[in-house]
Amino acid sequence: MLKIYSKKMVSAIVAGSLVFGLGAVVNAAPKDDGKQTGRTEQNVQTGVISFDDVSVPRYAKEIQLSGTVVIDGPQLVVDIPDATKTTVTKIADKKWKYEATVDVSAIKGDAEIKIAAYTIYANGKQAGSVHTSAPTASQKIHVPYVTSTVAENTEWATYDRSANQFTLAYDEVENWSVGDPVVTAKTMSVNGVDEEVTVLEKTLEVPIAIQDFVFSKSETTWEYDSNTGKYSATFDVLITDSKGNVTTELVTETGLTPGEVTAVSHSVTDDFGTITKTQEITVPFAPAVNVVAVELTELHLTLERQGSNQFKVYAEYTILYSDNNTKKVDKTLLEGGNIANPTSQNQNSSSKDYIIGGFTYTVTAHYDSGTNTYYATAVLKKADVFVSLSLFSIFPYTILNLFLLLFSSYFAGP
Repeated sequence: MLKIYSKKMVSAIVAGSLVFGLGAVVNAAPKDDGKQTGRTEQNVQTGVISFDDVSVPRYAKEIQLSGTVVIDGPQLVVDIPDATKTTVTKIADKKWKYEATVDVSAIKGDAEIKIAAYTIYANGKQAGSVHTSAPTASQKIHVPYVTSTVAENTEWATYDRSANQFTLAYDEVENWSVGDPVVTAKTMSVNGVDEEVTVLEKTLEVPIAIQDFVFSKSETTWEYDSNTGKYSATFDVLITDSKGNVTTELVTETGLTPGEVTAVSHSVTDDFGTITKTQEITVPFAPAVNVVAVELTELHLTLERQGSNQFKVYAEYTILYSDNNTKKVDKTLLEGGNIANPTSQNQNSSSKDYIIGGFTYTVTAHYDSGTNTYYATAVLKKADVFVSLSLFSIFPYTILNLFLLLFSSYFAGP
């Protein structure tokens, strides 16, 4: 049999199907016995919305909102824009709890979220129409955001000489709209040839360091110190800095032994450390030195009678040479002939020039009539020093005469 429904009954069925498409609704499946409910639309604003405080964490994409609604009505609907999921739960008579997930990824800083709540009929007459509502609430939130990112505590930490790169260490500081800054330690590589570098809008001057140095191939200058018998060597080193500039530094090494192959080290230092390099050099042999006698010391003269009218002259002495060496010369006969006996000429003295150890001396034979002795003195020609040495005759005298006659070591009688 074909059943025919009234217009009122069709409207009730359609309205009942619309209830499940309005906001977040929690209700048991309606019992449809085909009878009219007789409910009427009240549409009065008697509800109150209360929301829980929420603190939005940094980097949040979504937040959870929650609160309660006290309202009189059959079924609560909570409407929050941009909510991706909303649930409502009746927790007491006329009291409902709501929870909602809200997308805040597009929000920066302060914002207000509108929260609307109303009740509806779940079925029956006027189903889907507002039964009671609550004034819309505005919940203020703050979505934290980075206000600025700056570089602090910059430091040129290291320098790689082989790669000509500096390492810049710094703190990346994120300043947020709320809360403490976020500090992250970072480093970056900077080419040594660069003049400046910009990091997080901060411009820094790139330092200059020594990249390398080499020993110059130019000729080494040698200087010999005859007092020490050592050489000093002067040479150039070529220093290249991180900007590619080359400078020359003059270096002198001392105390080098003649004729040796020796290693010469040199170091250069900057703020990033020290470079040390070594090269081998061959030290020249010592130059030939013309050694000459420069002085006679400890000169002693002796007269030996040769007949009645002459004396042979003997000398012993020490020669000091220009290289500070000495040579002891024992008693030796002076060449150039005999010296006259002064008494043979009725004189108290007679003189004659002799070469002694390479020096010319005027030797004088003296006669002391008081003691009846002979002795000799020598004067270096063209010199201010008078060397007086006793020259003893071959005849012995008393020990008293030895004391009285200065520079005498041998006495002789006529």
